Amino acid sequence: MKQSDIFTLILIAGIGTLAAFFLCNAIMGDPDLATTEYKTLSKVIENRLATPDPEIFNGYAVNPTVEVYVGSCVDMDQNGILDMAELIACGREEAPTEEETEETPEDTTGE
Repeated sequence: MKQSDIFTLILIAGIGTLAAFFLCNAIMGDPDLATTEYKTLSKVIENRLATPDPEIFNGYAVNPTVEVYVGSCVDMDQNGILDMAELIACGREEAPTEEETEETPEDTTGE
């Protein structure tokens, strides 16, 4: 780049910065003249705690975030899902028989 090109770039950047500064001041206005309106509190907030209603905050209530299984099923690995081994242990599923677990031999003749 030539020296005149660099000077032109600096001149354009400076003019753009000044234009942006004056444009922002015109849009936003003087920050010293800015005012804010707010409402006062109609009721004073106290610093003491009220006793919670036992009907709502029951310490003995059922926690809905804990998964519950009805019957003798127990989630042994505690992953939230009863897998096949756990279902077999609690009697909901039957263990697969030998016939079901055997793999069928593949046909090697190509037909």
